[in-house]
Amino acid sequence: MAASKSFLDSLKKPEPTSFKMTDFRRELHLRHKRDEHAKKERMKALQESKLISKYAITIDTSRARSNCDVLRMCVKELGFKEYPFGRKDNCCDVHWHACHFEDNPEVYGGKVNKFSGMGEICSKMTLFRCLDIMRDLFPTDYDFYPRTWYLPAQFHEFSCEIRKMHERRVKPKPTFIVKPDTGAQGDGIYLLREPNEYSSFNGKCHVAQEYMSNVYLIDKFKFDFRIYVLLKSLEPLEFYICQEGLARFSTLPYENPTNKNIHESFMHLTNYSLNKRSSTFNRSDRDDEGSKRTLTSVLRRIAMNGHDSNKVWKSIERIVCKTIVAIVPEMKVEYQAAVPPGKTGPSCFQVLGFDILLLHNLKPILLEINASPSLSLDSEQEVSPGVFEYVISPKDEEVKYPLIRDTLLHVVPIDKLKYFRKRKKRRLLKKLKASSSQKMKRPEPLVKQRTSIVIIKADESDEEKREVNVTQQMSEMHMDIDSSASHGESTARDANSDDERESNLKSDTELDEEVDNYFETKLRESCLKQLYPAIYDEECERYRILERVAGLFIYFLGIRGSLRIGPTGFRTFARKCRLNRKGMTNASVDIMYIDLQRRWDHMNPERTSGLCYQGFLDACIEIARRKFYAPSKIEMLENLVDHCELSLNLKDNDLANNLPRLHFRRLGLQYRQGSLYAMPRRIMEQMTEETTIEDLLKAHEKKLRQPSKEDIESFLRRSRRTIYQPSSTAAVLSAHRSPDSE
Repeated sequence: MAASKSFLDSLKKPEPTSFKMTDFRRELHLRHKRDEHAKKERMKALQESKLISKYAITIDTSRARSNCDVLRMCVKELGFKEYPFGRKDNCCDVHWHACHFEDNPEVYGGKVNKFSGMGEICSKMTLFRCLDIMRDLFPTDYDFYPRTWYLPAQFHEFSCEIRKMHERRVKPKPTFIVKPDTGAQGDGIYLLREPNEYSSFNGKCHVAQEYMSNVYLIDKFKFDFRIYVLLKSLEPLEFYICQEGLARFSTLPYENPTNKNIHESFMHLTNYSLNKRSSTFNRSDRDDEGSKRTLTSVLRRIAMNGHDSNKVWKSIERIVCKTIVAIVPEMKVEYQAAVPPGKTGPSCFQVLGFDILLLHNLKPILLEINASPSLSLDSEQEVSPGVFEYVISPKDEEVKYPLIRDTLLHVVPIDKLKYFRKRKKRRLLKKLKASSSQKMKRPEPLVKQRTSIVIIKADESDEEKREVNVTQQMSEMHMDIDSSASHGESTARDANSDDERESNLKSDTELDEEVDNYFETKLRESCLKQLYPAIYDEECERYRILERVAGLFIYFLGIRGSLRIGPTGFRTFARKCRLNRKGMTNASVDIMYIDLQRRWDHMNPERTSGLCYQGFLDACIEIARRKFYAPSKIEMLENLVDHCELSLNLKDNDLANNLPRLHFRRLGLQYRQGSLYAMPRRIMEQMTEETTIEDLLKAHEKKLRQPSKEDIESFLRRSRRTIYQPSSTAAVLSAHRSPDSE
């Protein structure tokens, strides 16, 4: 019995093995299927990625943070492709980040909504230093911001100024506002009247400004404007202003500062992040009410009070232009450090927030620039005592949604945008045709009744022919129904075919017009108005002298990507610009460099060697004062810059790229250092077809005025067909060469 059981057990053992072999084959088969499916999915994803990179406009929102809500709404409406977690295989067309440019080094292409170093440039100390330099050169043009002292470096000057005001018994008693250099959202701001009330927290730097007490009030409340500006590019310079903004009101009725109310922040400060915590904050949704209103509603209120609101807005536009022109040289220095010339990198754009205060006489005053203005749409709303809920603010949505939408339309690639608009137009046209054809159909019971009649008449011998006849006769029946309903009579099918074609042509034309109107309103009409170069090009041209100084600074840095010029670079600047012929010895150049480096040590917290751009600018102003004397400072600086540009080799491509306004028209003349009479650029711009060499020499001696726009345009037209003889021109110029020209 035992032997028989063991024999039976041995017979049963192969069965599990066979089952295992079957499962193994099934597993191999399933694995093969999975591999094939995964391969197909990878090929499909690869093809989609190629199509996306070629046609679609891609937006990276992985670091957008609080900007995500409004950004996704705009991306959805425009039909762009969003990457909420970034894109690993390729760079997106636009990278929208809420962080600084330096915080995301992974971006190597596309466009980024942050400029390098913009947070430092828009800090209060750097911003008002740039404006102070421009005020020193243009005293009457840069009077749109309060007097500023930099603490603790200028604490002695600040104390002396307060003491002088007290001795003169100025009324009302002067009040000053102290702001942290890198503060935001009203944090750390306070008012003072005596110097001993200033306190430096943890060694932080502050700016002290004269407090503007005679402000314009609406409903007895103080307010300021938040103006949004799009800085599209630096080279060429191009920026826009948003024609809609926000007006932020204080939450306590305003009174002139006294010792009793000087600490009332809800009365003297207008920051939304501060006043929203006030118990009297008004969250009204009406345009002309509430603690936050739209810019246009306040301008309408100003016009209703009998003032010229258009003049106020024009003044604000000029403030924006002058301020951006003042900070552009610093931005170019920072940008070349992040993306040196010849190195691949992303291009930049940025949305800035200007805070503007109106005085009692409606003169706009610049308070500060916010490099990262809030673009969130939500606001706090108290649903129960102590319980707040975040809801969408209609006023924020009205202002920020078109701002971001039109910003994206301005910065996305032009070739992709053209293809996108054509594709969207085709889709919209198809959608409108489908909706119009749906409206033309009759009620469904009548159609079903005619359909059953057609099926009975069809030939049942051939199924394929029957189906074709059914579809053809159904379409003909639909045409009969539509034509009878439109004309009110029943006629033959052939007689009504021409009328149907004409009605179809008319409907297509109407649909095309509707599509064009859609793109006219959604894409072409923009809330962004171009200020430069469209409107204020000629007016701001004379303010751009500092960009030429920044071009010289970048040229002599020596190390690509550096922010400071060393002693060797400064000596090279003096030697190549031939300042020694103006009496600048090597010893005087070294002494000037050492003095300026000590003076600007407070702007070098990392204690790196070298002189910053503002120190180099101080050196140029000092050299211009000593060796290029003129009635005004701006003329001295222009003479120095002209001398430096003409002393350098103009055939150097690096210099030609770095100097922004170096439009020196050679016209076939051979410019060699020391071999040709060096004419100033403003004389070369006056050359026309009839101009002779003798006239140019006389013009140089008499120092004619700057040419008009019409003269320059006529010169550009005629220079294309004018042929100059280099040899004869050089001979005449060398014969009249003056000793000071070298």
